[in-house]
Amino acid sequence: MRGLRAAVSRMAGLASRARRDTELADELESHLQLHIDDNLRAGMTPSEARRQALLAPGGVEQTKELARDTRATILDALWRDLRYSVRRLRREPGFAAAVVATLALGFGANTAVFAFLYG
Repeated sequence: MRGLRAAVSRMAGLASRARRDTELADELESHLQLHIDDNLRAGMTPSEARRQALLAPGGVEQTKELARDTRATILDALWRDLRYSVRRLRREPGFAAAVVATLALGFGANTAVFAFLYG
């Protein structure tokens, strides 16, 4: 069951990654076109306007890679932290029980106080 869930999760991640890459390419193309239009209004020839627009942000592929790295870094760090936390809690079941009990007590106390104040 766990393997099936992991496979479905990976497939969903691939589909959304392809969609995000398509959205990123569309957004970069629209920015490129805006730069080209600005260069044309400045009096450049169409080929020179496109060339200057491609050079302005440092290259389209470099910009795509930077965006992917930034997005991947945040999500990967979050995923790594979550996996590490679960591993640590599995390794020390007594500590995990104390964490769960503390959270339950905190949620219960918070609910009781709000129920009393708004009741």
